[in-house]
Amino acid sequence: MNKFLFQLLVVATLLFVTNSFSQSRYNDYNRFGISAGIHQFDIKTNDLVTTKSTGFHGGLSTRGTVARSFDMIYFLNLNRHEVNFVGRENILAITEEIPFKLLAVKIGLLGSYKIMEKHLSLEFGSALQLSDKFEFESTFDDYILEGYDTFTAKDARQTSRINILGIIGISAGFQSFKISFQYEYGISNFLSKLEADQKKLKGNTTQLSVLATFYL
Repeated sequence: MNKFLFQLLVVATLLFVTNSFSQSRYNDYNRFGISAGIHQFDIKTNDLVTTKSTGFHGGLSTRGTVARSFDMIYFLNLNRHEVNFVGRENILAITEEIPFKLLAVKIGLLGSYKIMEKHLSLEFGSALQLSDKFEFESTFDDYILEGYDTFTAKDARQTSRINILGIIGISAGFQSFKISFQYEYGISNFLSKLEADQKKLKGNTTQLSVLATFYL
């Protein structure tokens, strides 16, 4: 794991857990959760050819009641994203999908409107995602990305380190266990650090997730 992300994750986890347990002393409705799930990740862009791929994530959360029909959810997740960039070994070769992998930490806040008390909720909010560079097998370093003559896979490793995400979803289950379905859209330009053919690239992340959370 990248040293910067590891240090950030340790600090954020300590602050998150301390805050969660301190809240639980004063709020009988506060629940501490442990989550794990899978997701499909993609980048919506006109500057590169990509295809979505499946990743996984896990983390911690707290859910607390702030009004009769409304909960607030704080969460901290570690994400392993994967997306395919289309490229070719040389200008005469056929195109291939190159698996790009990305490790990211996500900190977010969701509002949860209770459609059915303790059983069904509509959730919406935002998150801050912190990430580093894409990783992929070194054999793809010099593959030329689709749509370009000289822009290679190794030229496309850099991402915007800080990204803002909008989230909407629904969760169903019981007080101690819930399944959540979420859609995330990156508001920030995820490709802002990339430049090809003397122009900056633009792209926004999308993520469709299924998440299981156990509440203690």
